[in-house]
Amino acid sequence: MKFTRALFAGVAGLVCASAQAQAVATGAPASAARAAPPPAALSREKASEVCTTAPRSEWFSEEEMKLLAQHRGYRIKTFKIANNSCYEIYGFDREGRIVEAYFNPVTSRLVRQNTAR
Repeated sequence: MKFTRALFAGVAGLVCASAQAQAVATGAPASAARAAPPPAALSREKASEVCTTAPRSEWFSEEEMKLLAQHRGYRIKTFKIANNSCYEIYGFDREGRIVEAYFNPVTSRLVRQNTAR
């Protein structure tokens, strides 16, 4: 129970950081990132959120997704398909924190990330 609370404790901070990073990447003003509501996929109630409904033929291969995640700084311990619609990674992020991350397998975009303290 303690570990689960630790995983979900930092989600609010990740939402703000993710919105600001997306604003920088897209060239949007920083104020737009602060005003943007958190994505629905990050809410705890929607843990079974669908990442994609695209057919598997359109997905990145598992090897490509692993390479993309490693390039983004993830150290992968476990890689699997979650809910038949997401790629899920268990391992460590760039700062060495324990992480559970879900990626859209068509766009390789981070959908949700839970980090332990």
